[in-house]
Amino acid sequence: MQSIGFEFETEADMLKTAKKLWTKHGISGELEMVATANKKFRLNIYSEKNIRESVLNQIPGKRTQAKAAFGTTVHESNDDA
Repeated sequence: MQSIGFEFETEADMLKTAKKLWTKHGISGELEMVATANKKFRLNIYSEKNIRESVLNQIPGKRTQAKAAFGTTVHESNDDA
């Protein structure tokens, strides 16, 4: 699995990019789209397969790190108590 994020100036640019990744490039997995507090639009991609660097370089948004929020936190138990 590959996780990567992009930040866009407009929602339209983000939606256009997501559609192109899904339909033209066959990216499968999860695409998370959110509006940020600084009035930008963020596309987090959690792809089931690695995306070629040449495809990533064509994306017009600013590359960022995708936030990973899979699963839940596991707390260690203390059996010594």
